[in-house]
Amino acid sequence: MTDRSLASLSPMGGVFINYRRGEHSGVVDDLDEELARHFGRGQVFLDRPSLLPGQRFADALAERVGDCDALIAVIHPGWADVRHPSGGRGSAELDSPGGRRMEGLDSSGGRWLGDPDSSGARRLDDPEDWVRREIEWALAGGKFVLPVLLDGARMPTAAELPGSLRALAGLNAPRLREAHWSADLAVVIAALEDRVRPDWQPVEAPEERGARLGGRWLGALTAVVAAAVLVGVPLLPQDDDWVGTDVLPYTLTAALMCCLLLCAPLVAVAAVRVGRRSVDDLERELHAVRHRTYIRRTWPIGLGLVLVGVYGALRGDLGMVQALVLLLVLSVAVARAAVADLRLRRRDDDLWARWPHRLPDRVHRAVLRRAVARLHLRLDRMTAPLSREQREKADWELGDIAAAVDRVAAEARRTRTAWLRQDHPWQFAAYVVWLALITALAAASGRAFADAGEGTVRRYVTLAVVVVVGVLLALGTLEIAYRYQRRQRRELVRQVVVFREALAVRVAAMSRPARTKPTAPARRPEEYAEPE
Repeated sequence: MTDRSLASLSPMGGVFINYRRGEHSGVVDDLDEELARHFGRGQVFLDRPSLLPGQRFADALAERVGDCDALIAVIHPGWADVRHPSGGRGSAELDSPGGRRMEGLDSSGGRWLGDPDSSGARRLDDPEDWVRREIEWALAGGKFVLPVLLDGARMPTAAELPGSLRALAGLNAPRLREAHWSADLAVVIAALEDRVRPDWQPVEAPEERGARLGGRWLGALTAVVAAAVLVGVPLLPQDDDWVGTDVLPYTLTAALMCCLLLCAPLVAVAAVRVGRRSVDDLERELHAVRHRTYIRRTWPIGLGLVLVGVYGALRGDLGMVQALVLLLVLSVAVARAAVADLRLRRRDDDLWARWPHRLPDRVHRAVLRRAVARLHLRLDRMTAPLSREQREKADWELGDIAAAVDRVAAEARRTRTAWLRQDHPWQFAAYVVWLALITALAAASGRAFADAGEGTVRRYVTLAVVVVVGVLLALGTLEIAYRYQRRQRRELVRQVVVFREALAVRVAAMSRPARTKPTAPARRPEEYAEPE
């Protein structure tokens, strides 16, 4: 492995490869590389590439066997009958797998160097044999032990094994043959997937693109603009041409138009509030599909609006300059929409292939619903029993969804002030400036009436009523919008909690142990396209 220190701190030890060095060492190296490619380099331990210079060999092996999730016992032809070399003390001094002599014992043979009684004896009968000791530790620790038979090897019988290793004879052993390498390797990996956790980390949520100006700066800017409007508008020069006619001062006409414009958002919010059920149902269905499917379902609305605008422009007898401006605006809008479409398609593909993604702190309804739908689609394409990687990722995503639901529930309990400050700071600032403009225009109109000698209590009261109406329209719009968003969030929480509980039950049911031998590794999201 590349970083032994990190691996030693990890609670997940991965796969430990137990083998005896010999002519089959190349096969073991290939097995190590394939397992590392599937589970991650940090999750596979093979003595030679995984030991750090200066590390105590005995301590490292004991630590990694005790830490591992599964131990592969590589059994080659004649594995049970390998013997110590005969010839006395000197010829017994063999190098360790790391190329160093290890404190009087041979780590690949597992015998005490220089012990004349062990010369020519069977290595498995030596209590200090490292192949034996590693398997003993794994069996005693309740580890998952997988014997793998190389070409020409057979599984030793219980009578051929020391008493501490006889449990090994009762284990089903897959074969790893050179002529059928890919198929046999797939069986080995599939057998390990239920026990071994591959290296993975959740993909962090993208940084939220907040407003360039917000918080205190936005509040200060709003206060300055509102004050400038309140002071500057009443000082605008006005003539007296309207006196004695049915025409109102232009400031009063502007104030009435501002109040009338305030009716538009009120009507829009009220309409959405009245049709809440149908709008919510439509949103829920559209949020569960991919972006490209969403576009296919909703593009007629945008096209209809564009056609209406073009028709109105043509009927208005616009000149060439105005037509060119309209064409430029539409071209920019189409270009931006195309760029957004490509970006969101790439985002969809990334969310599917790199799993799981952490949900943002401020999660939108569409993002949360889409996360639930995506997990549902993944489970549809997984086969039971789930691998350990699939189980852990699904459980992690369920936990992340639960945390996001808690955040949405907390947002539903926010005060009106917190809701405006966090969700709609610019809209609130626009309303403040808009109301300041209405107040300033009403004050300018009162000043015009006074200068023309037409100031009466009725007129001043009417101007005050105009201001009050504007304030009530703004407050009514904000109140309806606040109640609607609160109801939306509560409904979202209720829906997602139900869906999440159903998914949790499904994951638990699909995680039950297999009744048949797995023959292939579990498919990963990048291996098949996300359905529409």
